[in-house]
Amino acid sequence: SMPLGMLELFDLPAMTPNCERRAASTVAPQALLMMNNPFVVRETLAFAARVRRVSGADPAAQFQLAWRSAFGRPPSEREVRTGVKFLNEQANAVRVAPGKPKAGSPEPTLAALAHLCQALLSSNAFLYVD
Repeated sequence: SMPLGMLELFDLPAMTPNCERRAASTVAPQALLMMNNPFVVRETLAFAARVRRVSGADPAAQFQLAWRSAFGRPPSEREVRTGVKFLNEQANAVRVAPGKPKAGSPEPTLAALAHLCQALLSSNAFLYVD
């Protein structure tokens, strides 16, 4: 009786009887929602915190756990190398970002891991089943 507004962009089913077929579309606002929605940002930070808590401080272990959690398969060696490079570059970018960090902002390595988690959860591989 109370559909989630966030799901409207993802063709949520009609809440009426006799809904024989559900429409499917891919539109730009879906990607924008996954990049900017406060709920998505909070959940990706929670995902990153859990990954770090379980895997420890090693970026390769963090990447592998995040990847397995999002996609249900282990990453290739190339994907791990690329992911670790991304984590290091993101942490450095957060460190040198202009301006003062907002109160309650995660420290740079956690922020980088959250950015990775958000990218994984926003990817086609996560959102769409082939």
